Amino acid sequence: MTLRILLADGQTLVRDGVRALLAGDPQLEIAGVAGDGLEMLRLARRLAFDIAVVEPAMSGMNGIEATRRLLARTPEARVLCLAHAGSHSAVKEAFDAGARGYVLKRDPVEVLLAALRGVAGGRMVLSPGLEAVFIDAYRNRDAALGPSPLTGREREITQLYAEGWSTRQIAARLHISEKTVATHREHVFAKLGVAGIAGLTRYALREGISRLEEAGADGAHGAG
Repeated sequence: MTLRILLADGQTLVRDGVRALLAGDPQLEIAGVAGDGLEMLRLARRLAFDIAVVEPAMSGMNGIEATRRLLARTPEARVLCLAHAGSHSAVKEAFDAGARGYVLKRDPVEVLLAALRGVAGGRMVLSPGLEAVFIDAYRNRDAALGPSPLTGREREITQLYAEGWSTRQIAARLHISEKTVATHREHVFAKLGVAGIAGLTRYALREGISRLEEAGADGAHGAG
């Protein structure tokens, strides 16, 4: 049986690379390709696919929120996260959103292919490179296994601030008022115990909410 893949990743190079890798397997077919979560959801409405391969930290609507919305509308869909990195909380949030697997971009192609077949077969799959993360989390479970402190909307706003969006731009993107964005921002500051965008950005990088390089977390982006 041929598996039809809906691929969503914010980086053109990654999209092209994954397409090329999967093209070598006659049992896999790319049904569609998206550059962000909103585009993925639009494609999912009109394309037939078996598995959505989703990057969690896409710009705009991130892959976690897109996964939640996809599965709310199409519960039978299956999602495999293909991530740049994975902290325990990032992986847990992906699974909580409904993803069936989580693998890393640095994994060998054999891991990705096995993960696709595992998810298609109804199994939960995890990158071998993340096993140590979960062992450490188990050893420190009182501190590490709690839920993410941020709501889905707060994570979305955190990602956009971390990527340099202004309050006005975020409001326009999410179709909410600037006052609402600012209120969410202050709630995030309070929950994380940070005083500004630089601290928020460092959190986003550490938790895999954003894939920006650490050099970008210097507080240069305003919250205006």
